[in-house]
Amino acid sequence: MELIEDPVFLSLFAQVQVMDAVLMASVKAHPRPAELLAHIEQNIALVRSVSATRAVEGPIARLADEKLSPQAEGWLEYARRVLERD
Repeated sequence: MELIEDPVFLSLFAQVQVMDAVLMASVKAHPRPAELLAHIEQNIALVRSVSATRAVEGPIARLADEKLSPQAEGWLEYARRVLERD
């Protein structure tokens, strides 16, 4: 069976599509999108800072920090793309 035929994959893919639509609508509906983006950037920077600080506590914390960074950057890119559409 190919991945595209896998029911678990199809279910997850549908969930991601729904999340994308909901997040895009929420961000675009904000009355002050530039302020929202600034708030998102500040919060992600705070989370990254705390994660980096805790990364020195041991291998699990370091692994978590390594996983967080690309995820955080992905969310920032997503928010920027949504706010720049139209």
